[in-house]
Amino acid sequence: MKKTLLLAGVACMFAANANAEIRPYAGLDFNYSTLDYAYDIENVIEDDYQSLTVVAGAKLHKNFGVEAFYQHSGKEKNTSYAEKYTTSFQAYGLDLLGYLPLGCEGKVELIGGVGLGEYELKYKEVGVGSDKEESLGYRLNLGAQYNFDENWSVRGMYHHVYTQHSFIDAIDEFSVGIRYHF
Repeated sequence: MKKTLLLAGVACMFAANANAEIRPYAGLDFNYSTLDYAYDIENVIEDDYQSLTVVAGAKLHKNFGVEAFYQHSGKEKNTSYAEKYTTSFQAYGLDLLGYLPLGCEGKVELIGGVGLGEYELKYKEVGVGSDKEESLGYRLNLGAQYNFDENWSVRGMYHHVYTQHSFIDAIDEFSVGIRYHF
């Protein structure tokens, strides 16, 4: 009896180690971002941006993962007033994610997470010069993912970023992207 329990315990340990397989992945997201300024400057500096994000991550467990990202927006121009600005932003950081598989097959997963990012807004006023502002951002993430098979998935996410910035209070982002799991 003791040998049977010992063998059952060893088999459970091997099964737990087999489930603890780390699954790395890479992905690409399209983002729509809206900046919430601390001052009333939305009419001078653009507040809506479209950007691409490259991600690399790993699912450490069926319910937990980590993801690194690099995001870069296109240039936006605002020429409606006497001042003419061109702005863009980029960001990089790390998110800790929690996954909640739904259904028997787990093809749909709800995702929530927190993270940190470094945000840099570049702006150039025509005829005057350019400058940039950098800020640390605290990220809250909420979304869902659909797994087509064990390698490919599609994901939709909402990110709320609270920035410690001189004139940007927060950033709201909506993203849609694909992931390839190795």
